[in-house]
Amino acid sequence: MRLRSITKRMFVLGLLTVLGTTGATSVATAEPQRPAADVDAAGLPRGGWEPIGPNSVGGLLAASPAGLAMMQPSPPALWLSGDRGASWSARRGLPADTAIQGFFADPVNPDRMLAVGNKPAGFQGEWRGLLLSTIDRGRTWETLREWYPDGAFGMATDPAGRVVVVQNLDSLSVSIDGGVHWNDVPRTWPREGIAAPVGALKLTLVGDDAYFTTVYPEYALWVVRGVSGKERRAELVYRTNGEVGQVASDGKLLAVTVGPELHGSADGGETWTVLRHEPGGRPLREPRFVGGRLYVSTYDDIDVSVDGGRTWTRKPVPAPGEGVSDLIDLPAAPGKAATTLISSLYRGVYADAGKSGYRQIGVPGESIRDLVTTGNLLREHVVAAGVQEIYNTPLPRGKVSAADRVWQSHPTDRLHEDARLSVSPGRPDVVWQVTRNGFALDVLRSGDGGRTWQFAAKAKEGIPRAIFAHPADPDRLLVSAFTPSGYVLYRSDDAGKTWEKLATDSGFIAFAGDPWNRNRVWGGDSRGLSRSDDGGKTWTHVSSEPVRSISVSRWGGGRVLAGGAGILLSEDDGRTFRRVRTGENPLGISRILPHPFDFRVWFASDSTGGGVLRSTDFGRSWSPVPGALPDTRVLSMAISADGRYLFAGTAQSGAYRLNLY
Repeated sequence: MRLRSITKRMFVLGLLTVLGTTGATSVATAEPQRPAADVDAAGLPRGGWEPIGPNSVGGLLAASPAGLAMMQPSPPALWLSGDRGASWSARRGLPADTAIQGFFADPVNPDRMLAVGNKPAGFQGEWRGLLLSTIDRGRTWETLREWYPDGAFGMATDPAGRVVVVQNLDSLSVSIDGGVHWNDVPRTWPREGIAAPVGALKLTLVGDDAYFTTVYPEYALWVVRGVSGKERRAELVYRTNGEVGQVASDGKLLAVTVGPELHGSADGGETWTVLRHEPGGRPLREPRFVGGRLYVSTYDDIDVSVDGGRTWTRKPVPAPGEGVSDLIDLPAAPGKAATTLISSLYRGVYADAGKSGYRQIGVPGESIRDLVTTGNLLREHVVAAGVQEIYNTPLPRGKVSAADRVWQSHPTDRLHEDARLSVSPGRPDVVWQVTRNGFALDVLRSGDGGRTWQFAAKAKEGIPRAIFAHPADPDRLLVSAFTPSGYVLYRSDDAGKTWEKLATDSGFIAFAGDPWNRNRVWGGDSRGLSRSDDGGKTWTHVSSEPVRSISVSRWGGGRVLAGGAGILLSEDDGRTFRRVRTGENPLGISRILPHPFDFRVWFASDSTGGGVLRSTDFGRSWSPVPGALPDTRVLSMAISADGRYLFAGTAQSGAYRLNLY
């Protein structure tokens, strides 16, 4: 009885508080507020939006007198920190469709940086490469040179960044004035077909010589001698029985990976010895010289040598199965010791704390494609779907600390690629997930807030588009997918134990259900809005407006809202709709949510940069929620069971929390 009375009291207090404050806080400007160009993504943004994580993204690292810089490769974003990774700000002026494959930050002038980017272009085997430069610490970028159709697959510089070498398909491009003027060394090394040297550590500059590894049909080490002079010449340096993969040098020792071995040369490639043989026979990768130490790794372990490869010690990588994407030393500062930072592209940035292990300081650059809350008022979790991962955390209440921004992930589990989530209000402690498995899909279930997952269906045909747990019957599940023969709909009426395959002409990306009728389902896609009155077996086309999100009032009254290029509202159970907000992008409104207690209040998220919208009159009119988000492209949204916290998942800045009362 005590538990029931506490829960009831929380419900009443929450309802009274929302009803008492909603009207006072509904005033906002008529247009979405744009964020400042440079926003601290780990502090408290204006208007009350607070970052909550997951700090889960890594990239290419650099340190300068101004602090840390990290280049997120794709979509590209520059992240800056002046407090050794405790907080970060994002700058996004780079070409959105380009993957960054090389990054340099001037060690003397922190405002100057270079980045090499690349993207497929034209016919197969054609690439468009860019060398980008900034002299204002990433606020603006200038294209110094383009390479088409040979692309740009890597960059090496001298310590000052005056000599710049860029690796292309059929040449090596050299600049001796920081990228203003160029000379190309035509290819005399073997290359076949469309083989491209995609991958890091394929190029390094040693004095005035540029060493690089070649690809199919000859995996070998070559060098262009005298890159800053007029007599440049290419020579084969090293070919062995295995495949030469990556190369690194500290100016004295050359090191190359050859399958499970690391080979070294102290005489410019004249003679070679085996520096390291991986005990388990796994391929070695990412050779790096940092602070006088030589590193090489597998996807699970890091080997380090302080004596040029004669002896080695081993420790696990920060994120098992993910390996290392970059590694640098962060110099000592007043009151702070020098620290080695290790980046894992899909897991974040970690500080090596020695015997204490690793401390994650990662960057909040994850794209939160889906977001749900699960559990009850006393034990609630937030579960998020990123690009290739599922994250979960206890629902953050009160002040958010740095530790709260590190969410649990599943690095040794599987790729949770293109995952979608659903929670039925009828069973709020269970989260359902559909995720891509190659050209098939898997359905998974979690009953503990996303900490562990079990299969409910394995390897069903099709690429997943959406999953839905019905509010009136939590045992009824719908999964939409695209197969080579067209769209399909899978339905289960026993919580995933058995499945029925239903034919459909629609590739639904959004579902909603009548809270009081298990057979009433709404579905939306680019073709419009449809309704089923038999649990998804047959469908009636209701509207031709593209739909990305749907919500049905749990309070009755026949209210149905559909979001796409704006918002449509029905107040007669879907018989007629009228437009209550305009928009141009058919995928603009990514999510529509009702407040759990105040039936007047609804929220909508805009993936095209409109942030979060709110209605306080049953969905009839909308205005932006006051306060700026660092990234106003909101892909997903969730609300806590007590209605106190609203969560927004952004396109490339993680998740944020807003206190509603």
